[in-house]
Amino acid sequence: MIWEKRDIDPVKVRELSATYEVDLLSASILARRGVTEGGELLYYLEDDVRHLHNPFLFDEMEDAVDRILLARTEGEKVLVYGDRDVDGITSISILVDTLTAMGIDVSWGLPMGDEPYGLTTELVEAQAGQDITLIIAVDCGTTNAAEIARAQELGIDTIVVDHHNPAEQIPPAVALINPKLEDAGYPFAGLAGCGVSLKLRWALIFAETDFYKERICLLNVRPGNGTYEIEAVRMENLVETDRIAESIVPGVVKFDQTRLASFVSGIQVITYDAPSQERMLSEMFGGAVEAHMLDLAPEIWKLYPRLENSSLMRMQAASRLSRYHGKSPAEIDILVALFRVFVHDKAPELDARRHDVLDLVALGTLADMMPLRDENRILVRQGLQKLTTEPRRGLQRLTERIGIFGKVMQAEDIGYQIAPSINATGRLGEPDKAVRLLLSDSDEEVDRLADEVLGFNRRRRELGESAWDRLLPEARRSYEELESKFIVIRDEELHRGITGLLAGRLARTFNVPAAVITAFDGRAVGSIRSARGLGATGLLGRLESMLTDWGGHDAAAGFSLPAADLDPFLVRFAEVVRDLELDEQEEPKISIDAELPLDYLTPDLESVVQRMSPFGQGNPPLVFLSRGVLVREVSFIGREETHCRLLLDTGRYRWPAVYWNAADRVDVDFSLNERVDVLFEFGKNFYQNRERVQLKVLDMKRSEK
Repeated sequence: MIWEKRDIDPVKVRELSATYEVDLLSASILARRGVTEGGELLYYLEDDVRHLHNPFLFDEMEDAVDRILLARTEGEKVLVYGDRDVDGITSISILVDTLTAMGIDVSWGLPMGDEPYGLTTELVEAQAGQDITLIIAVDCGTTNAAEIARAQELGIDTIVVDHHNPAEQIPPAVALINPKLEDAGYPFAGLAGCGVSLKLRWALIFAETDFYKERICLLNVRPGNGTYEIEAVRMENLVETDRIAESIVPGVVKFDQTRLASFVSGIQVITYDAPSQERMLSEMFGGAVEAHMLDLAPEIWKLYPRLENSSLMRMQAASRLSRYHGKSPAEIDILVALFRVFVHDKAPELDARRHDVLDLVALGTLADMMPLRDENRILVRQGLQKLTTEPRRGLQRLTERIGIFGKVMQAEDIGYQIAPSINATGRLGEPDKAVRLLLSDSDEEVDRLADEVLGFNRRRRELGESAWDRLLPEARRSYEELESKFIVIRDEELHRGITGLLAGRLARTFNVPAAVITAFDGRAVGSIRSARGLGATGLLGRLESMLTDWGGHDAAAGFSLPAADLDPFLVRFAEVVRDLELDEQEEPKISIDAELPLDYLTPDLESVVQRMSPFGQGNPPLVFLSRGVLVREVSFIGREETHCRLLLDTGRYRWPAVYWNAADRVDVDFSLNERVDVLFEFGKNFYQNRERVQLKVLDMKRSEK
């Protein structure tokens, strides 16, 4: 394993530390990871949900909201239909909860048994017979143009709430809310399906307030050098739609000759400290201005008494916004921020009902391996906190049975324990059990469903292990035949639900992309997992003419085709694969975030790790290097004693550590009572309802000195 530590400029580290008020170690880690721009640093250093992007930035969000409100008004029947994986299951749960609370007649569905992913023509036609007039497709639908067109023919409208890569043909939905669309209007493409569902939930809750579609103008006048400076911002649904700025010399122009006159015409004007604003407007234009203004100041002072009689200029000087935006905010920007605070205070349900489902958002986002950057960091961090302190009944029962209830939840708890259990229901054809678990308020039902969900996971592991042993020789043959570029497994005995698991394990084992295909009921289905830079959906796009259905992400994708066409498909697949150019296969490298002298390896390190968490896709766990650590104890653990439990001594502290698959390295690369250089992650071990610090050793070698 190659150890790499990126060089960084110590001067820039000190500047980063001073500007953003973070310790030097955190600043050096951020710099080494290339996180130095204010807009990105905000999501590492701040945790306020007010930094989340406004759902109405989606160009078609208002269309979706209006159509759902119409369904409620007309008493229509609505179907929420999603995928069978964790992201789809959580997305369904979020929107069913939302629409039920609105009083809408809502049902839900997802692929059962061996039914294909996404909307199908058969499903759409069946819903027409059930008097469904609106389908909301969650975590699917973007590539279902033909099916949505068929729904349109049958008088069924469709709203797509998705995050998958779009195909060339865009479906004729009433609204298509997907951050990966080029013209979506949304600033962050990394949301999971459950994240997009949360945005629709928030927008629907906002639509219940008096502020929905209310066009307002925020106005601020301030004295200049012999002039008055006018700044005004138009907003709708808390989204800025326009702004102007102009300088006015008093007594030179009339009000109706300014840009401001048309800007505020017919719109509610809100200002801060209305008496002083009206006085300056009067001095500018020689009399009263016919623009009735609401004064925001008294409302803000009720919320924050310490701000009473504070001016926008004074608040501007104290604002933290300049840290992240590279310049001091204008007074009008402070007024915009205050107005948003005011709206959230007047409509507390906006934050409360978003918080209610953040455990589901964290679960789906982490399970779908979305990048933990931008607003995903706040969503997941807040969701993990909710999962720790007040999880919904179904997740509480599940974590109790797994044995992790009561611990401070981390991303790895979802990735390794909770998500696989929920995913297993979909893999084995009964994902409805997981949806019911997440939606149920019945203790008896939740207890039963939690046991069933865990039973599915045990069965899934058994199927996976038996299939792995059988397929490994075939995988080696395929690896050779495809010139060490790809592995393709065809096995009609496989359960459809484990093709993705096996493809992922093959890709990790051989470090090449892998596809695993099975067949049933005249249909072949397969899963692809990527490696070494391959875009999975890009590969399938080259084979689109032979496929009935396909979709997914760059890292993972699925496809189906008639079983009778599988032989020619595999021939063509092999031709395409041989033309692939993968990233070079090199000795594994590990990037070091910080080298810690032994005196710095203290319990205070936990606060640095917490600042950088949650960890996952796009934000891997921190890796530290310490040299000259003494190995005090070595013992072997695991059923076959292939792992090591260590006690590492730094002088001031002794640290318990675990080193996986390292039994054969004892007395080869390190020995008891020797000093070693060690790469490690700082973590926790939860055992018998107690959490203890435990280092996770990644690599180790004898110290040179």
